[in-house]
Amino acid sequence: MIDWKLDGFLPTQRQPAPRLETADDRSVLLARGGAAAIDLFVCYVLIEFPLIYVLGVIFSGPYEALGGYILPLSLLFLVPLYASYSFVFEWRYGRTPGKVNRGLLVVTADGRPCTYRASAVRNLLLYVDLLGVPPLVIGLLSALVTDGRRLGDLAAGTIVVRSTAPTDRDVAASSDVDPSAAARAGDEREN
Repeated sequence: MIDWKLDGFLPTQRQPAPRLETADDRSVLLARGGAAAIDLFVCYVLIEFPLIYVLGVIFSGPYEALGGYILPLSLLFLVPLYASYSFVFEWRYGRTPGKVNRGLLVVTADGRPCTYRASAVRNLLLYVDLLGVPPLVIGLLSALVTDGRRLGDLAAGTIVVRSTAPTDRDVAASSDVDPSAAARAGDEREN
């Protein structure tokens, strides 16, 4: 039996503490790329592809008429899906499942949680980053010159930083579990 452990991907309502000193760390830039790859995989393979399959079964005639255009159209639909997915997760939890897996957190420049407005601005400007070569050059320059912040981060006043990993005691404090029982469970795992 396959044991799927999704703890490394699912964001919790309670955000971990941001490590603001990692804002200009270049390893965060690489981790952001990995997080984006994970999130694109989730958007395309787990959300969009099954939707396309179901629509193809229901509307087989129009899909056959589209022929070779289905893949380009699905990739075109991926951009707004990814932007919406990122907006909702960053607004509600401060991080997407990919960022959770990579230990990243989106916060305002002063370390407060990402707001509705900040998440909307940074994800609307995702379209500018994806338009083509000139924005790509601008995006790369901004990443190199401005401590790894994208245009969306600059406009929204946000930064992406590493987050602190919650301990067993932190998890117990945020849930209905008896803290002493969580401590004993943590001690048993160490032995």
